[in-house]
Amino acid sequence: MDISQLKELEFIRHLNEQQTILLFNTSETLKVNAGEKVISAGDQDPYEYYLLAGELVLKAAGDTLNAVKSIHANSHDALKCITRKKPREYDVYAQSNVVLLRVELEHLKSLLSDIPADNYEVRKVLREDQPEEKQLFFDIYTDLRNNKLTLPSLPDVALHIRQLIAEGSNNAKTIAQAVNSDAAIAAKLIKASNSPLFRGTKEFETTSAAIVRLGMQTTQQLVTSFTLREVFKAKKPVIKKRMDALWTKSIEIAAISSILAKHSPGLNPEQGLLAGLLHNIGAVPVLMYAEDYEGIANNPEQLEHAIKELSAEIGGVILKRWGFSEEIIAVAQSAQNLQREHAGEVDYCDLVIVAQLYAELEQHTDDANPTLSLESCPAFLKLTSVGTFTPEKSLEILAEAKEQIQETMQMLGG
Repeated sequence: MDISQLKELEFIRHLNEQQTILLFNTSETLKVNAGEKVISAGDQDPYEYYLLAGELVLKAAGDTLNAVKSIHANSHDALKCITRKKPREYDVYAQSNVVLLRVELEHLKSLLSDIPADNYEVRKVLREDQPEEKQLFFDIYTDLRNNKLTLPSLPDVALHIRQLIAEGSNNAKTIAQAVNSDAAIAAKLIKASNSPLFRGTKEFETTSAAIVRLGMQTTQQLVTSFTLREVFKAKKPVIKKRMDALWTKSIEIAAISSILAKHSPGLNPEQGLLAGLLHNIGAVPVLMYAEDYEGIANNPEQLEHAIKELSAEIGGVILKRWGFSEEIIAVAQSAQNLQREHAGEVDYCDLVIVAQLYAELEQHTDDANPTLSLESCPAFLKLTSVGTFTPEKSLEILAEAKEQIQETMQMLGG
């Protein structure tokens, strides 16, 4: 056969020409007649099979009548190995006369190990004897060390506005033109400027007027907050569900952080809002990578363990790449540590830690002593040293602000 045909096949396509020729010359080309069995369910054979010509059918073990799947040569499925799992999941029969390439798996692995393992497909075959969770951790840490980690991008409108303001633009019309490039964001910004959150006495209808009321920094923070929803995206339903839950929790923490910041001298409510939204941004790439690992994607316990172990470090990398300040980067790196202690003034990480505790307390309102976890939290003690907080007073503030929290959550989630 033409060696170039092999360069389209799964795994083999990553080999160079010399490696491909070597693999082909040490593999077998099998011709199988129609009706004959090619692979038996339960087999632990040391091979990978590729269909080069003809048609195969896959059937459940012992079921000779019903086909689970048919594979035709030259189709997309024919580019992949036939039934990779060991032990084999299916009985495989030749539906017509077929030609197969039978490759010794360990020989294929030895060739793949000589090339840069810079993609998921190669990594998977080289480490398939390891638990999926270890594979996921290895993939992420390898990419992290090599600066190849697949990270979400901050949406263009947010980047543009950050750049304009960083360059010193104080012209509301210029910023408004950038905001208006995204009609949905413009509408949200106008709505925010007219909301009780910003205590406007006059209702504005234009983006430029809204920006004048809000100010440049608040505009930048709000636009970034509004666009972040686009980052929390996934394709597979099970990961999408977890990603949606991550976003919902993030806007809850953001809303509470904003309210608490209003009662904390030195902290800005809009910056608190943004800090809350970004506090677990590192979980997004973990979920993105987990889409390639079906076992982890469908195992909530393993998925949560991966997020817990990896998200803090990755979150810091993302926010550094996005150009955020050190105080916001610290939120992504340390907000999951509820016992975090640090020298210096109260910061946004303290704020987000306390917001998380309040969110937890809201779910456990029947607790006999709901302030216990607050009083033992270093971040809460920091806040009480500068603001109007006591455990009881802060709970009163949040109870009175419930409507405002709901409004903030609607503003971000809508």
